[in-house]
Amino acid sequence: MPDVRLPGSSRWLHLGFALAGLLLALPALAATKQARPFHDDEADAPYKVWNSTPAITMPPLLLDVSDTSVVVEWMTDSAADGSVRYGEHALDRTAVAVHDGLRDVGTFHRVVIDGLRPGHTYQYQVASRRVVALKPYWPERGNTVQGETLRFTTLDAARPTARFAVITDTHEKVSRIHTLLGEIRKMPEDFVAHLGDTVNWAASEQQLKDVFLAPTAEGLGGTVPLLYVHGNHEYRGPFARELGPYLHAQDGRYDYARDDGPLHLIAVDTGEDKPDDTNVYAGLNDLRDYRREGLARFGAALADARTRSAPFTVVLGHQPDWGWTGGDNAKWTQLANRAHVDLFIAGHEHHFMHIKPGERGNDFPILVVGLDQVAWVEANGTALKVRVTDSTGKLVDAFTLARKRK
Repeated sequence: MPDVRLPGSSRWLHLGFALAGLLLALPALAATKQARPFHDDEADAPYKVWNSTPAITMPPLLLDVSDTSVVVEWMTDSAADGSVRYGEHALDRTAVAVHDGLRDVGTFHRVVIDGLRPGHTYQYQVASRRVVALKPYWPERGNTVQGETLRFTTLDAARPTARFAVITDTHEKVSRIHTLLGEIRKMPEDFVAHLGDTVNWAASEQQLKDVFLAPTAEGLGGTVPLLYVHGNHEYRGPFARELGPYLHAQDGRYDYARDDGPLHLIAVDTGEDKPDDTNVYAGLNDLRDYRREGLARFGAALADARTRSAPFTVVLGHQPDWGWTGGDNAKWTQLANRAHVDLFIAGHEHHFMHIKPGERGNDFPILVVGLDQVAWVEANGTALKVRVTDSTGKLVDAFTLARKRK
């Protein structure tokens, strides 16, 4: 462009237009940082390759993490496959979304990365390649979109300390998710636990994405893992039977155990809060046997040697009374008492409660986190510290548990 000298006022006007153009370009630059198209060099491919690139509509969510593995989930606007490049020092390994020898193709992508080392930090990048036509022979493909490079750290039972945050009952309130996770991201938490009731009832994939998965993924920034606990409201609605692939832990269940430093964590599924024969369910609920199986798995988890060796055992569940179990609620408490559980953290009640040992036959405190509250848990080899704050950071409760003999 030739050097054109302008009068003083015109020079300022020209400068203003240039700055305005730069500012308008900033959102596009930010979007490019988040996800960029990658044009595959397949000029000689024997199948048709279209110049069509998917867009990432939900950024990566680290759903569940253990000492050797993690789940990565994201979404695209069109059908594609999913893969994750990862490694400690370079993106030199790849995990793909695959079942029964076939790569998954769709708009929702879930990849399990395993074979990791405890307490190590890995970088990773998601990628999805457009699948234009899934023909029986010569499927037609497109270009690949790649996310930005992010990082996560696996859990490690050998660490001397652990810390995590708990929220619950967000009930489709996206602003609540953003506010609570905004506070949590200011602290170096190992993970965040959500104790259920993410929806009022499950309606569709789009609803689950809009009111829970996407805002949670954005709030955690693809770097802080989420441990999810099943709530009773997730049992309701036309999409309730389809939630597993989106919310299950790595072994395909809602109950699981994880170890983080001095903490032995056991997540339980407390089920519905009404009996199966309650008329509002029209005979379509059948939780009695499922909860009996859950009670047996809870007993097995508590009988694990780690329960005795870990300085602290913490149970995570949605309902503080263990949910409706056909009259067997007391058995859950008895198992926890015999295993010398240190703390049970729950939600469901929508208001804060600190149930002291002995008030419900329990030998351990039961902490109920209310709406718009965060429970902060920090442990070392001798003490378990708990604080509860509201959405403004105001202290609601604080207590410390000393390590006890088991």
